[in-house]
Amino acid sequence: MDQIIEPVESELPVAILMKKEEMIELGLKYGLANQKTIECSQQLDDLLNKFANGEI
Repeated sequence: MDQIIEPVESELPVAILMKKEEMIELGLKYGLANQKTIECSQQLDDLLNKFANGEI
């Protein structure tokens, strides 16, 4: 949970989906305001930004 996934281009959509599922699970388990959920959400944001900007 504490690792940021650094995917290659073809793996980025899969990494986004996996991080999204992880965030949902954390939100259900700990709540949306929990630090674990927030950190996972920020990691998902990073992946989405990379995808949107074509960085990977």
